[in-house]
Amino acid sequence: MSTLGMITFISDTGWGGGYAAVLEAIVARLHPETRVFHITHEVPVGDVAAGALTLGRIAPLYPPAVHVAIVDPGVGTTRRPVTLFAGRGDFLVGPDNGVLLSAAYALGGLRTAWALDPSRVRTKAGLPIDKISYTFHGRDVFAPTAALLAAGDDPEAFADPVDTSTLVRLPDPVAELSGDGAVSEVIEIDRFGNVGLALRFEALAGQPGEYTVEVVGEDLPEWRARAVNTYGDLRPGELGVYCDSWGHVALALNSASAAQLLSIERGTKVRLTARPPSLTDSST
Repeated sequence: MSTLGMITFISDTGWGGGYAAVLEAIVARLHPETRVFHITHEVPVGDVAAGALTLGRIAPLYPPAVHVAIVDPGVGTTRRPVTLFAGRGDFLVGPDNGVLLSAAYALGGLRTAWALDPSRVRTKAGLPIDKISYTFHGRDVFAPTAALLAAGDDPEAFADPVDTSTLVRLPDPVAELSGDGAVSEVIEIDRFGNVGLALRFEALAGQPGEYTVEVVGEDLPEWRARAVNTYGDLRPGELGVYCDSWGHVALALNSASAAQLLSIERGTKVRLTARPPSLTDSST
């Protein structure tokens, strides 16, 4: 197989404690010529969907590589360690919990999958097979697998083919259009408190420039939001609807947290209802 020579890592371990460094150390030990890039190690703890979202967005920006995702709340249980091969030529390595699939489809589509045999991985890598932790497969299974794949090793040497239909899939986030708006799930809240929704922005094309925003299933106030291009278009305290940098509908305040204003978190459902032109305040 061809040598990819590049590995990316994403995890929820944080940058402290040496967890990120040890992944790089394993690769350096096994295949020092491989370039290593860290997408992030700040995925919310155990949040598989958040890890999948970030990996699916970022992995296609790299050239073909081995992408390792270590958001693995089921580590040490019966969940499978897997590697996937995508249509563009990338490998993805991690737990079979849904974290890899969005990226596989973004990288040209899922082509093949294998279930890793940890003992065979470590034997192939020249590592002791009696040193596999129950709680850190990132170091003991996934990083060695990535180093082997980046060096051009055939996964058949340390993994068994599996039916791709048996892979764990995350549920699709809610994004439902109606005649006068939409209901959409919150898929991201960034450090600024901006709220990213599952709905693609082009789905709102042709709608009026103002919306009523309400949290579905909660006894909370309705808010009025104006469609804008960027944060600076908003007056202090004004809620805005805009197209985020990934092409999704998002909600924001200027220099404040929309998530805090709306009392919402990731997974919350939000209803946007277009306001008829007759109700639009001419001052906005």
